[in-house]
Amino acid sequence: MDERLGRVLRERVEAYLRDVERILRAAEPGVAWPALRVRLLPLAAAWRSLLTQHRPGPRGRCRHCDRAFRPWPSRRPLCSVWRTAYAYLVGGWPLGGGQ
Repeated sequence: MDERLGRVLRERVEAYLRDVERILRAAEPGVAWPALRVRLLPLAAAWRSLLTQHRPGPRGRCRHCDRAFRPWPSRRPLCSVWRTAYAYLVGGWPLGGGQ
């Protein structure tokens, strides 16, 4: 990805997340519900899309992260995207750090 495009994408995503946090920290959450809903629905869709891209392949490993050919069997930890999703959306880390 072009470095400039990458920077713009990161800035836009960070601004989006700051907006969501600002709305969530508002003094009157009932008033902010329509604005919050508009922000949270795409966020949920984005997580779903990211997790779909990192779904397990035929060997039970992340299709995106496990693209390199490895002639020897190895027990690799759970994909970092899934570990992060679990930590933030479910709470805590999977037992054994996802191994």
